[in-house]
Amino acid sequence: MQQQSRRTPYDDDYGTCLDTYCDLRVYPGELSPHEITKRLGVEPTEVNVAGEARKGSQGRERILKINGWFLSSEGRVESKDLRRHLDWLLERLQPAARGLAELQSLSGVRMSINCVWWSRSGHGGPTLWPEQMRAMADLNLECTFDVYFEGEDDE
Repeated sequence: MQQQSRRTPYDDDYGTCLDTYCDLRVYPGELSPHEITKRLGVEPTEVNVAGEARKGSQGRERILKINGWFLSSEGRVESKDLRRHLDWLLERLQPAARGLAELQSLSGVRMSINCVWWSRSGHGGPTLWPEQMRAMADLNLECTFDVYFEGEDDE
């Protein structure tokens, strides 16, 4: 719901953004990533299973050291407005609130929402509304940001 008082309405062409996405990252410790899917009732976009081999971006194979469960808006939301990506993610997570709370109570389970923002011009970063912040707080999820600037190498 967009409030009349908002200074920054949704803008899918967000002029200062080159690219953006967000994801929920769950590091379940000894718990299988497949158990996370079962408890949340949400299909991940990617999982890491400790001990399995995976080819990296350089084509080298490595053995995964930790379990991970990830749900990402990357390639699923066509907008340069981070709020649209957060809305997409939170829409999928809100029905899983009980499962998230149960997982958060388990020893060794760590999770957060991570937002990636590529700046086009070096100023005018992402905007969050109280609605997104409230939804994250209601789900007891911290939010982190990775911010990059055009021309920087992310490697």
